[in-house]
Amino acid sequence: MANQKVTDLTALGATPANDDVLYIVDTSATASKKVTYANLIAGAGAGGGGSIVNGGARHSVTTSNDAGAFCIMWGGTLGFSYYIWSSGAGVNPLGTGGDLGTPGSTQMTVDLDQITNGLFNVPAAGTATTFVTQEFDASSEVQGVVMRYFMWKCDAATKTALEAGTGDTGSLTATLVASSKLTIPASAQNTKPMVVTSSNGVALAAGDLVFGTTVYDGTVTTTQYFPMNVSMYTT
Repeated sequence: MANQKVTDLTALGATPANDDVLYIVDTSATASKKVTYANLIAGAGAGGGGSIVNGGARHSVTTSNDAGAFCIMWGGTLGFSYYIWSSGAGVNPLGTGGDLGTPGSTQMTVDLDQITNGLFNVPAAGTATTFVTQEFDASSEVQGVVMRYFMWKCDAATKTALEAGTGDTGSLTATLVASSKLTIPASAQNTKPMVVTSSNGVALAAGDLVFGTTVYDGTVTTTQYFPMNVSMYTT
């Protein structure tokens, strides 16, 4: 080995194991050292991903969009940070009962007009992730209800049409890329804000177009308002 060039060594021919060792020159110490594959990969991943969008407003839940009737958009007719989010995607492919779907395969068909003002570009590739800070209405009818949060990616045809300025493409196929849920506290819910971060995200590429939605699984008799801050990002 002492008289053999690195280029003359036998190729591994497979993905290295985490404890496999590589040769590295530490230029700051002017010394030859070793590094495990696991440490090398961890270092390469550091600083990856980035913020897609951050915003805050209030969800408006009425008898028309409660009971899991449809996905409520993160973004209304006046944009992502408008005072009340009440626009709906018109469908909910996930039913009720806390179903979070399968990121990467669960899909829904939605009209482009219903999501355009909540649509955002992914600036850096990484794993899709959402973070929600949620407050609750004081009414007792919201107690114990499950709220679900979803991040969706638009299909390639929609992205191409929007970038080309060819107008409304009608319906589009959106693929689920991350999801999470929380259960509203059973008492004093208006004094107990909660946070939830998705942990099941799949890969996004730079330039993908994404949007977010909420599903409210309970029923209401009057309009209830839910103040929230949300973030979509890649890690």
